[in-house]
Amino acid sequence: RWTNWVGFVTHKPVTEDYAPLLPWFGVMLLGFVVTRARPHLWRGEAPRPLAVLGRWSLSFYMVHQPVLIGLLMGLQQLR
Repeated sequence: RWTNWVGFVTHKPVTEDYAPLLPWFGVMLLGFVVTRARPHLWRGEAPRPLAVLGRWSLSFYMVHQPVLIGLLMGLQQLR
């Protein structure tokens, strides 16, 4: 159907990366409203590790899978 991208689906698609727009758009808008209404809740910058991951997100994404696969293969060899 033409409304699938919004989240109006009759059954979940086969892919695991399906994220409908409507529920997550509402969560995002709620975050905007809270930060505008209560600016004192968020002071300063993002925590340092989170900021580093944000700046290097693609590199982290590309490296983490081979590292995890290597760790799992190493654990399998120990068994």
